[in-house]
Amino acid sequence: MEKIYFISGLGADERVFQFLHLNGFEQHFVKWESPFHHESLQSYCKRLIIQLDLTNDVVLIGVSFGGIIAQEISKLILVKKVIIVSSIKSPSEFDWQLKIVRLLNLHKLAPAKFLKWANKYTANYYFGVESNDETKLLGAIIEDTNTDFMVWAIDAILNWAPFGKENVPIYHIHGTSDRIFPITNIKHKNTFFISKGGHFMIVNRSNEVSNLINQVLSLN
Repeated sequence: MEKIYFISGLGADERVFQFLHLNGFEQHFVKWESPFHHESLQSYCKRLIIQLDLTNDVVLIGVSFGGIIAQEISKLILVKKVIIVSSIKSPSEFDWQLKIVRLLNLHKLAPAKFLKWANKYTANYYFGVESNDETKLLGAIIEDTNTDFMVWAIDAILNWAPFGKENVPIYHIHGTSDRIFPITNIKHKNTFFISKGGHFMIVNRSNEVSNLINQVLSLN
């Protein structure tokens, strides 16, 4: 049986995947490791590979920051498929605001505690939550996020410089109402759009996301 490895978003865990309906696959969840001081993204990805069984076909499904990680892991090992959800395929898909933050390194001016506080109190808007239960789930995930990891991951996202070329096509599922990675610069190649889907659609549009993932998994 093929194995699917899920990689969650920044600091999140397998809770964001609990609403998906995927059949016929052995499902595993990649656990975040604590990054070393000034650790590169490539070095970090190499350390995550130890969690994968490379004796069987590997399918990677990454959400948001996990999508970036999935793409970079796929350049280090042989994988069968890579599916990213609510993520980006390269820094060129940043919108203008993130490009300015990236250019000026503005995120480094804010204290770590402020970044976590700001993330917590703006999350509902940027993630596009649609119910009180989603607010509680997202709030719990943010609360459980290690602050040092969050600071490292934000810097890794904003300073992402992809290494090497993809060994497999990247299949991209993205919401047209995503406020963190707006669709303005999202390339259409191998991309499936969910109308009015937000950044948290892995939870609140899970049926549509599941259908598209199953569709991609069925491709030869």
